[in-house]
Amino acid sequence: MKHLNSVLVSMLLISFCLAGCIENEDSINEVQQDQILSDFVVPDPDVYQCFEFEGWDRCWLTYFPENVNLSSKSPVIFELHGWAASSFEMRNYTSITSLADEVGAIVIHPEGLAIPNSGAFGENQESWNSGVCCGDAKAQDINDSGFLIKLINNITEEYPVDENRIYFTGWSNGCQMSQRMALEASHLIAAVACTSGYLGFTDDSQYSPIPIMEMHGVLDEIAQYTNSGRLTFFEEDARTIEAIQNGAVENLYDWAAFNNCDGPIADSNDPNAVYSIQRFTSCENNTEVALFTSYSGGHNLYVNDICDDISYDFVWSCLGNQGLYDTHGIMWDFMSRYSKESGDETE
Repeated sequence: MKHLNSVLVSMLLISFCLAGCIENEDSINEVQQDQILSDFVVPDPDVYQCFEFEGWDRCWLTYFPENVNLSSKSPVIFELHGWAASSFEMRNYTSITSLADEVGAIVIHPEGLAIPNSGAFGENQESWNSGVCCGDAKAQDINDSGFLIKLINNITEEYPVDENRIYFTGWSNGCQMSQRMALEASHLIAAVACTSGYLGFTDDSQYSPIPIMEMHGVLDEIAQYTNSGRLTFFEEDARTIEAIQNGAVENLYDWAAFNNCDGPIADSNDPNAVYSIQRFTSCENNTEVALFTSYSGGHNLYVNDICDDISYDFVWSCLGNQGLYDTHGIMWDFMSRYSKESGDETE
């Protein structure tokens, strides 16, 4: 009996010691986090931040919402510009900062490289190497995925962001790049929702299914809704990509295949007078795949017109959706339901 009592006393002492160690460790972590926050300075949204990556200076803009609470971790949205648009231009085009202020999300605008004398079609214009497109980045085989993965890691280490709620969006070439990032960085990204661009990269060896939404206009003049055959004139590799050959619906079905979704056809269709949303809702990892179709939409599905200083506006209308729907609101409603922590929809 005495032996049993001794054992019980010893176990209690060990438990108290372990609890004390765990409590001390938690206290140390809290102190370290408080120190980081006390030293943190919100970046100037109008000044590029840069680091060197594989011999190139890679830069981005950072926007903190007006109501940000630095004592808690915020979701972060990476918005990728289209071909021949800078980070500043993309931010002005889409006005995503209004959404950021509303929902409390930090926004990162990375910038693709513009390389003089690259020999590419449309050289010396910002672009992303999304696989089969575009411009300088494609011609020089720039490792944009590596840059963006490093940027994600830097942001999560240095900023008060929720690493479980990292979202990617983008327009045109930026939408293509966002979808490539889904395949190559699904371990970091919670969800993707983007406009007017098809997946141009098909290596899914590193992919674990995450939610994907692509938004497209039936009247898209650049990446046509039924196919993007125009791109194949300039990018020979594009001729091997089904989505680029066959358009938005094929892109939806390609993602349904990547996500191992149930059923041969989309199991949800929400139509109205202005747009419809087709979805595969039963997919691996409790994900879904969606296609938003704007019946009257062109290449620009954002509210704002994008007609200033566009050298190639003769091939597209550049007009926005004139307030018919809230593009960012629809994307945020889709993405924000998901978190890496839960592996499922958030409440």
